[in-house]
Amino acid sequence: MSLPSPNLDDRKFQDIVDDVKRQIGLRCPDWTDHNVSDPGVTLIELFAWMTEMTLYRLNQVPEKNYLKFLEMLGVTLEPPQPARTDLRFRLSRPIEDADGEEAFEVTLKPRETIAGTVRTETEESIEFATDAELRMLRPRVAYVIMAPKADLAEGEDELTRGIMEFQPGHGPFGIFSSVPRTGDALYIGFENDLSGNLVQLDVDCVQAAATGLNEDYPAQVWEWWNGVANRWERLEVPYDDTRGWNRSGYIELALPSRLLPRVLGGRRAYWVRCKYTVDPAEVPPRGPGNKGPDEYQKPPEILTLVARTVGGTAPASQATTRFLEVLGQSDGTPGQVFQLRNAPVMPRRPGEVLLVGPDGADAEDMERWTEVSDFSESGPDDRHYTCDSLTGEVAFGPSIPQPDGSARSYGAIPPKGMMIVFSAYRFGGGTAGNVREGQIRVLKSSIPYISEVTNPRRADGGRDLEDIERAKMRGRSILKIRDRAVTAEDFEHLAARASSGVGRARCIMPAPRHEWTDEASIPPGVVRLLIVPALSRGVTTPRPTDLQVPERTKRDVERYLDERRLLTTVLEVAEPDYLFVSTDIVLVADPHADADSVVRAVRDRLTEYLHPLTGGPSGTGWPFRRSFTISDLYAQVGAVPGVAFLLDAKIFVSRVANAEEGLLGPEQLVPNTEGLRVASHELLTTREHRVRARSIHQVGAEDSPLLADEL
Repeated sequence: MSLPSPNLDDRKFQDIVDDVKRQIGLRCPDWTDHNVSDPGVTLIELFAWMTEMTLYRLNQVPEKNYLKFLEMLGVTLEPPQPARTDLRFRLSRPIEDADGEEAFEVTLKPRETIAGTVRTETEESIEFATDAELRMLRPRVAYVIMAPKADLAEGEDELTRGIMEFQPGHGPFGIFSSVPRTGDALYIGFENDLSGNLVQLDVDCVQAAATGLNEDYPAQVWEWWNGVANRWERLEVPYDDTRGWNRSGYIELALPSRLLPRVLGGRRAYWVRCKYTVDPAEVPPRGPGNKGPDEYQKPPEILTLVARTVGGTAPASQATTRFLEVLGQSDGTPGQVFQLRNAPVMPRRPGEVLLVGPDGADAEDMERWTEVSDFSESGPDDRHYTCDSLTGEVAFGPSIPQPDGSARSYGAIPPKGMMIVFSAYRFGGGTAGNVREGQIRVLKSSIPYISEVTNPRRADGGRDLEDIERAKMRGRSILKIRDRAVTAEDFEHLAARASSGVGRARCIMPAPRHEWTDEASIPPGVVRLLIVPALSRGVTTPRPTDLQVPERTKRDVERYLDERRLLTTVLEVAEPDYLFVSTDIVLVADPHADADSVVRAVRDRLTEYLHPLTGGPSGTGWPFRRSFTISDLYAQVGAVPGVAFLLDAKIFVSRVANAEEGLLGPEQLVPNTEGLRVASHELLTTREHRVRARSIHQVGAEDSPLLADEL
């Protein structure tokens, strides 16, 4: 139970007027006209109104004290977070891996390569800057090897038994075994590091060499060697018109940004491979009813293979960077405060620091100072400063008088006359940067050989500046959990702090063995964290691809919680199993209302009510484990102005059939008597709603028993 908050003065306007009128008889007996028409009473009401305003301001003192106490605890407003995505650049001419070609490379520097969305009459362009260096190089293919599936002994690698190496000009080369088996693979080893490069393979294939082939759905998957995780991972293939190596054409491989070399069969290279498989778990079916790719009867064959670099991919974030901004000149006194030109400021990255040096000095020759959260542990010689992300104020340490009459400096002070320069800082961010894929198409930096740019994946993680109410609630959570993940509430709260890409988090803890169910039993010691990604305001009807949590966000959450969980806890970060809900409604509109407007209002209300982030009864997202019944549907539709009554309402649900392709399975009708029941690992989300309206004159008594009585 919360403590009662006292009202410092609860008198209202009329109370003050009545008190003053009661004093008239004692102080001014000759004043007998107390009606509102009297000029004196008018003055009394004027001053009573002014006094009421003063009392209102007085009662705000406890609220201000509350916020000041939170500030003393270190609770400040969280700055806006930038949306993050990948920018894919394409070259105006490819960098060939062929003899006699001119060797050149293109290098994109971080924070200096900027691209944005298209500017319109109503919306400004949203700019994104690269976060890492991208070098697009001439690819050098060192090895092309076919390796059949084999049972490997300990210490053996994939290129040990039965391999065949491609020799250009020696006739057709089968990329799989003579009778292809799941696990056969074509290995391509690059001599140089092509991290982030978009490599195009120009292949000349023997036409129609592979039989038993579904050209629209080839039985293959591309993978790259992840040296950090020590495993093969799925490789993105933006374009492939060879139809499973059955036609001559091009294959584009979007290589990741962290390639590491590996030695296979005594050959050291940066490896990718095309693996033959008909396993639906590795090659998910493309649509309901499709069981997967057909098996090959014989392997495809190639005559030539040439690699060229046609572009590259670099991580980017929605931010504007200012370099070497001069803040002012030091006067040598403690507690100096300087102001950045742009605020709020995003969290600083390595290298974004304060520089102190004489006027005219180069940045490399200036002293680098260290940013701290406060000066409580700073000594007189520590070159420390603080930077308020909200206001952009840069402050140096104060000098505090001591009981013995001396003064202690908390942090060093720049000497008088020294220039104060901020090496670099970023500002911007917000939910406006959460744009869909393919929206970033304008290159703002002039770079040779770059012809176009786009974002192959949606931008996510953008978050606006935190408001006061949320900061107050967060202050209570900080006092409660103390930055340790023990309970389910701790995991959910810390997951939201771990990454701006987290919209909601749901923690499922192990249940006692006697409470285990078949649908979602978690073994002891395992904590499963289900994450709903942050969505932009424009995403009212999320698609399956919108609800996929980026791997970057998962890594951020895992890394953050690993530092705060118990050593005996095993953490699993996953996504909820989404149930996409659609409805079919037939209603009767009020004769005095516009039927089309009523239909739109009902559709918008249901879309908002079932939204995974902003829906539900409390507006914070549809609750986990809460069922959706026909009575909920009737309550929401009936609350829309202009709806006379409902004739019919049905609830349909569909699941994701192919998460990678973002395809939904068939709709299933939910019985009205049971409603839609949700398991602990499932979450409802809105889909399209079909709403039809009839006028009162189009409805007969047989359409509704209630209507018959009313007529």
